[in-house]
Amino acid sequence: MTGIRWGSLATVVGGGVIFLVCLVGVALGHLWSAVPGAIGLLMAVREVRYLRRLRSGKISAREN
Repeated sequence: MTGIRWGSLATVVGGGVIFLVCLVGVALGHLWSAVPGAIGLLMAVREVRYLRRLRSGKISAREN
């Protein structure tokens, strides 16, 4: 695997940013913001797991 997968990088960074923003919302007392925060975190974790499986050769690259 060579190069940077920009779509995957954007997914991980975007999910992390959403999680952090929602974490601040939860800290300020907006408990409803935990739901989109959890979705953002799960999205980022899923993409990282996909990239690890791709790098190890357990799966082939998905087509666009």
